[in-house]
Amino acid sequence: MGCGGMGAEHLKILARRPDVRIVGVCDGQLERAGRMAADYNAKPWTDYSAFVREADLDVIHICSPSGYHGDHGLLAAEQGIHILSEKPLDVDLGKVDKLIALCDSKRVRLGCIFQKRMSPSMQVVHDAIAAGSMGRIISCSIAVKWWRSQDYYSKDAWKGTWMLDGGAFANQGIHSLDLMVWMAGPVEEVEYANLDTIVHDIEAEDFGIAVVRFASGARGTIEITTCCKPDLATRLEIYGTNGSAGFDDARVTHFGLNGQNMMSTLSDLGTLSGGGSDPWAIDLTGHESQIADFYESLASGRPHLVDGREARLSIDLLTKIYAKARPEVRLGSG
Repeated sequence: MGCGGMGAEHLKILARRPDVRIVGVCDGQLERAGRMAADYNAKPWTDYSAFVREADLDVIHICSPSGYHGDHGLLAAEQGIHILSEKPLDVDLGKVDKLIALCDSKRVRLGCIFQKRMSPSMQVVHDAIAAGSMGRIISCSIAVKWWRSQDYYSKDAWKGTWMLDGGAFANQGIHSLDLMVWMAGPVEEVEYANLDTIVHDIEAEDFGIAVVRFASGARGTIEITTCCKPDLATRLEIYGTNGSAGFDDARVTHFGLNGQNMMSTLSDLGTLSGGGSDPWAIDLTGHESQIADFYESLASGRPHLVDGREARLSIDLLTKIYAKARPEVRLGSG
């Protein structure tokens, strides 16, 4: 569902899989759906409800605007169709919870694309933290300092809106919010948050800073913007009583435990997956790895690495940030 830029990338990946047959594509724009369908010998649809009822689908990839993810997922789950959604699972936490519950009751597999979790080097650091090797976590902080032009927002009417997108935190920053809670655990409280719209003509924020307290008692800072020209690095730093780690995007730049440099233990430091001022200057190997994991989990019955409950953590944090900074605004509403 959704034949824009990311939908097109999902289709390219799926076309390379021998265990997948692409039977249909759906998009609100008939011309775009028709073009994509012709490329993959599939049937085009523009009516999403009819698509999930009539197309005989086993799995659907949801690549529509963020504020539609939950609605499209709920309709698919009702039909017993397994769901792999682009990030975020939705911008409305209430819809996310409804979707998770319905998928449970229908025995539908629900996954969400957070491809940076597929970095082997990040997984090594995450596992070390989870095993307690870094000691008690003291702090975990992120920074996403990117640039987006006004044209980026203006060419798609849904971008930067409260109903379908949110701002820099909900769109560009959501991967880093996900990594933050994956590494340090859920956030209990947002102690301070300030969101502002400085450069762009959009409803939502293009700059913000927040201070958070994790359920573990650790604390962290968040700075996310699309006003930084030229782009600076996307950073995550985490440290505890017995170690520390730093990342530029999905690349490990520092990893130490018990006073020892552990970088030599990593067989793959990961990649700089891009983004910044060019949203398509990204490395899609993480997408391919996560899509492979999803289909392999369907075949074997084992859990998917990023299921609905894992994907919910970043939306819970996002919701708390917006509630602290702009209590009058609810994501997913006009």
